[in-house]
Amino acid sequence: MNAEELREIIREDYEVIEADETISKVIPHLSRYEPDGAHAIMVMDGKKVLGVIRERDLLRGSVMVNPHETKIRSFAVKTGILKVSDLSYEKVARRFVEDSTPFVIVQLNGKYGLIYINDFLKLIKSELNKIKARDVMNPEVITVRTFDTAAKALATMRNNGIDRVVVVDEKNRVRGIITVKDIVDRIISPRKRAKMGDGSGEKEKTLSIMVESVMSEPVISADANDSVSSIIDLMIENRISSIVITKDDMPEGIIIKKDILEYLLKTKTPVTYNVQITTSELELDDFDKDALMEDIDKFMRKFKEFFTNALFSVYIKKHKETFRGLPLIFVRIKLITDKKTFFVSGESWGVEFAVHTALKKLEREVLKEKEILLNQRMQRKALEEFFE
Repeated sequence: MNAEELREIIREDYEVIEADETISKVIPHLSRYEPDGAHAIMVMDGKKVLGVIRERDLLRGSVMVNPHETKIRSFAVKTGILKVSDLSYEKVARRFVEDSTPFVIVQLNGKYGLIYINDFLKLIKSELNKIKARDVMNPEVITVRTFDTAAKALATMRNNGIDRVVVVDEKNRVRGIITVKDIVDRIISPRKRAKMGDGSGEKEKTLSIMVESVMSEPVISADANDSVSSIIDLMIENRISSIVITKDDMPEGIIIKKDILEYLLKTKTPVTYNVQITTSELELDDFDKDALMEDIDKFMRKFKEFFTNALFSVYIKKHKETFRGLPLIFVRIKLITDKKTFFVSGESWGVEFAVHTALKKLEREVLKEKEILLNQRMQRKALEEFFE
């Protein structure tokens, strides 16, 4: 893949909104978009690009705050901007992974363009013909039951930092999938319209309604032995951003577009780093060690461009308390990098969950530092332009 191929997929179809507009001004735009369709809203602060606004952030914002008073800048995601002269496969893929947006901003001559994730996946899918879904999928499938409430589904998404959950029946068979957008479109928005006297005569739904009444079905699924290129085809053909991997109708894993890009970055740009592990009151078995190293490797791949070198120091201690056979585990991580030294800790039942808790905290701290440095760069750039 060369830079010319990347330049050919740059689009200029996007919307622009000022950072001081309210969320309510943007929400109506969402109804025009098809599921997983190519659309982007760039947030401007005067003549500067502040970032982008993602659909999932708008949807959460419409639930959590008053959309008529809250400004867009509160939910804008600050992203990196690639210069067209610097385009490379790795840089584009890393922007998708680190910014968690469905498009990458490219600075053209005096204007901006976008590379959409579906166009990028089409470009790279030929390299993934021999890669199996099992090599890419996330085996940790977050689920709710068909008889659970929409409120529980929403809380599950919020607690896990995701925007969709798989719906299973009492035998753990996949029956549907529900997203934040489903809940907003089918429950919250109709209730708001009804309160404003714009009801359609349909019986009003509440968040206490069972998930099976508002979930999307049937679920588009695949087998663990299917190729990743066929998974990409399924996503694009069905205009969806995730594929559930099933075995005998039971969830075995899930693949989102970001998983595919992370895997590709891992194979093309291996990461080097050092890890020191110290334990107290327990001895890690091979399974726990492998899982820990895989989690750290995934973390480092995500921030490879941010760190040029890193040293992980991980301390794991087992407490006496247990819950359903799992001991209470304390994890402390010290991450020494060329940018900063980070300290985080976390507790949970079992080594795997405790490590995940600590790494999530570490990711938040790194993202904060990235935002601080990005703001400093933007300020320096503004000063340089002012004195030119």
